[in-house]
Amino acid sequence: MIKASKYIEKVNEIYDEQPDYEEGHDGSDGKCDCIGMCRGASERAGQKNISNMRGTNQAARKTIKNLQELESEAPLLVGDVVLKVRDKDDPTMRLPDRYRKGGEDYDERFGEKNFTHIGTVTSKHPLEITHMTSPKPQKDKSIKGWGYFGELPWIEYEATPEPPPEPEPQEPNTAIVVAESGSTVKMRAKPTQNCDLYWNVPIGTEVIVDEWDAKTDKKGQKWSRITWKDRMGYMITDFLRDEDEDPEPGKTYTAHITFLTKDKAEALIKQYPGSYMTID
Repeated sequence: MIKASKYIEKVNEIYDEQPDYEEGHDGSDGKCDCIGMCRGASERAGQKNISNMRGTNQAARKTIKNLQELESEAPLLVGDVVLKVRDKDDPTMRLPDRYRKGGEDYDERFGEKNFTHIGTVTSKHPLEITHMTSPKPQKDKSIKGWGYFGELPWIEYEATPEPPPEPEPQEPNTAIVVAESGSTVKMRAKPTQNCDLYWNVPIGTEVIVDEWDAKTDKKGQKWSRITWKDRMGYMITDFLRDEDEDPEPGKTYTAHITFLTKDKAEALIKQYPGSYMTID
């Protein structure tokens, strides 16, 4: 038995050598065919007793274990072989008579199935199928065109590690626009007060903070990159209050908020202890 990792190493070794396609060769002389890549890689990995691997139809019927239809990539393991099939009477690659019904190698399990090409799963995450085709070997990134899969009997298969879980989406970091005086604060297109392209953001508005203290201007003022009404711009960080941050002792802010419901008002009072609200 040889480990799947060793077999894969040798399949990739043949791939890297970029042999020319020619039937009946195993990559040892700069030439190779599809079944020859599987056979040659197995021999290079140390497997000595390789029989019934002189053709894909022969291998499918007499060597490959647990051969079954390939409906999704989920059950594949690194080191599995995958096979393509054609109509038995395809004029470009007919099924040899010995595999037809009544032939010496007919196998009723597969009937007159015509297995015409073979490759190896050399990676699962992401999927990679390495195979020898004309004129040079190649790597497929999907199971498209591959109809069956199975195991080589001399390969010691290892469980394929699951891909790392996708990171859970993070709630956007938000802040409230604050100021000790005035009713709006400028969000500028660039992090400088010399930028003439700006939008007036009302005090009390909640904005998304894409990056705190993203830039520092020549005066030493820190600017945060924010998003407001689907616009991206910069605002001086001093005018932004992190909603999760406790208010600075003794610091007061004024917010003019329009269309404020009773429930929202009570929530704001609760969110900012020590605050008070007057209605104009």
